[in-house]
Amino acid sequence: MKSWIITGGIGCGKSSVCELMTKHLLAGAPTLFSADLEVQALFDKPEILAELCQAFGSEVVTHANGKDEVNRAWLREQVFSDSKKKSELEGILHPSVLKSLESERENQQKAGANLFLAEVPLHYEIGGTVSADLIIVVAASPEVQKRRLMERRGLDESIIEQMLRAQWPIEAKVERADVVIWNDGDRSALEAQVLTLARQHWPA
Repeated sequence: MKSWIITGGIGCGKSSVCELMTKHLLAGAPTLFSADLEVQALFDKPEILAELCQAFGSEVVTHANGKDEVNRAWLREQVFSDSKKKSELEGILHPSVLKSLESERENQQKAGANLFLAEVPLHYEIGGTVSADLIIVVAASPEVQKRRLMERRGLDESIIEQMLRAQWPIEAKVERADVVIWNDGDRSALEAQVLTLARQHWPA
């Protein structure tokens, strides 16, 4: 079984690439593993909420929809303005995410899958600890990244700048990639690149 990692910068369109790759490469096979979705699932676990409260204080949790939830806007402001707090959050989340990734990879291999796809946004930031046969970086210009984050997430420019500084520069990720998908254009241009990648690298 081959393993491909999809990574890149925030606001570059990794999710769109994952949707297209799932459509064109997995078609009825096991679904793609998403580190972001795994983090969302962790935020729903009482033991993770307890760890976050211990690390960041009670403000990290808010009561909404009849249950305790992570105050994501507040937490985002904390971790992207303080590298120590960012490291604390990563220390809570990353081990569980990586454990789940390897468990899912093992399950898919046992099920006879030919290809394991995993979206790992911080692949390079965590030291490239996830092994893979192909590293695909989804990239875009800083101007496009900022515009997408403003339009789709409603973030202001100051927090966007902090988020971009907290990640590796997109140029550094591009230099280390096996394949680069440049996503400054529209959906059709993106899909054409995904199809080209599929023709060139699959089946391996």
